[in-house]
Formats: sequence, C-alpha cells, structure tokens
Amino acid sequence: MKNLIWIVLILGFGTTVKAEQRDTTGKDTAKINKQVNKLNEKLTELQEELTKIQARLPEERATAEEARGNSNEAQEKSRKKAASAVGGDADDTRKAEKAAKKAARETGDAEDADEKVEKDEKKIKDLNKDLEKTRKKLADLQQAND
Repeated sequence: MKNLIWIVLILGFGTTVKAEQRDTTGKDTAKINKQVNKLNEKLTELQEELTKIQARLPEERATAEEARGNSNEAQEKSRKKAASAVGGDADDTRKAEKAAKKAARETGDAEDADEKVEKDEKKIKDLNKDLEKTRKKLADLQQAND
C-alpha cells in the first residue's frame, strides 16, 4: 500500500512538471511573438519617419541654398551702401545701417536653414542606426523562436 502511494505521488509530480514545462514553452512563444509584433510596429514607424524626412530634405536644401544667395546679395548691398556712406551724408549712413541690418537678418535666415538641413541629415543617420538595431533584434528574436 505504501509503495502504491509512493508510485502515485511520483507519477503525479512527474506529470505536473511536464505540464508546467509545456505551458512555459507556450508562454515563451507568445511572449516572443508579442515582442516580434512590437518590433515590426517600431520598424514601420521608423521607416515612415525616415521616408518623411527624406522627402522634405531636397526642399529644405533648396531653401537653404536660396537663403544663402539672398544673404550674399544683402551683404553685397550692405558693403556698397557702407562704402557710399563713408563719403556721404546722414541719409547715406541710415541707408547703410538699414542694409547692414537686412544683411544680418538674411544671414541669420541662411544659418537657420543650414542648421535645419544638418539636423535632418543627422536625424536620417540616427534613424538608419535605429532601423538597423531593430532589424537585428527582430532577426535575433525570430531565430530564437525557431
């Protein structure tokens, strides 16, 4: 009788352990699938953001180039006005001062446009790095799931 009880207990514990292992595998697979789905969503978001930035970058570059041209023109006008103000009257001095302020504004606009282009180029680099990391994580997870 005692032997029978021991045999039943041992078989019962063995079955419980097997069931627990089987359930753990299912939970792990579900967890990995959830992570894979999250990584796929992240990949999609990163790709959309990258596409959006890449689409607007040519326009920003053109704007920056135009701003640099406007800045150069304003600086040239300012130099000419300053040269005429040296031998001129108070009116020439006011015009030179106004041209200098305009040149400073145009130069500031050009610098802002250049910074915006640089910022977007850096963002593209960062997004590409993030995409690569996410793809690697996804590949590792899928490999672990197999």
